[in-house]
Amino acid sequence: MSLPLVSNIVDLEGQTVLPETAPVLTCVTRAPPTYFTPTPVEDFFGYTLSSSRTHESRHDQSTTDILPPYVDDLPPYTRNAPEPTTLAMYLFKFGFLFPPFWIMGAIILMSPLRAPDSSETVAWMPEKTESERQQIIAQMRKVEVKWAYRCVWALVILIILVSAAVIAAWAIIRA
Repeated sequence: MSLPLVSNIVDLEGQTVLPETAPVLTCVTRAPPTYFTPTPVEDFFGYTLSSSRTHESRHDQSTTDILPPYVDDLPPYTRNAPEPTTLAMYLFKFGFLFPPFWIMGAIILMSPLRAPDSSETVAWMPEKTESERQQIIAQMRKVEVKWAYRCVWALVILIILVSAAVIAAWAIIRA
């Protein structure tokens, strides 16, 4: 059984017969502005940057010719100065690999940080005055105490977690 060929186009959804010569709009073309001559690449791809509506935006302009003004005196950057590297800082960081380092970092709280002996003072920062050396020692002690307290807190948290795990394991085994 063969179906007869219909020369008209049938709209399947509406079940109506459309004429064969129905105009079909395939693309909308827009003429480029008269003040613009497209490059061969833009002509090939069919889109030009200058034909966009935002071409006049300040973001489309090149910023290479507008440089910031040169400043002779820079502001001081002392607020975010890097803190000195201390033993307690290394003990805290490496304590995640070997937790007994946290114990050694906590012991630093009990030991005083003092400047080298007066006979060795010439070898330790000879370009600084005595007051500057004392200021550096105070700053280093402050940073070292901060990292030592971090070691203590890490050790306390580790002890709490281990004891909770031991109690949970004991409760599961006993039950």
